[in-house]
Amino acid sequence: MEKTEVQAKLKDFFMSNLGVDGDVLKYDTALFGDEVGLDSVDSLEIISFADDEYGVSMTGLPKETFYSIDTIADYIVKNA
Repeated sequence: MEKTEVQAKLKDFFMSNLGVDGDVLKYDTALFGDEVGLDSVDSLEIISFADDEYGVSMTGLPKETFYSIDTIADYIVKNA
């Protein structure tokens, strides 16, 4: 599985399912900071997406794993 493919699917998920503006969303943008502003409910949706799409459980992981699309994609690629 290619990291770039996972990054692209994650970005699409954030834009279509969580309503994130694609213009501010880069692969290294902080997802839970002021720019994007996701919250704990959004993190549950991310966890559900990773499990459904890749069969990867992200439940109980440290918040650093959810910092950006890059960090999420890294975890998925390593654990899929």
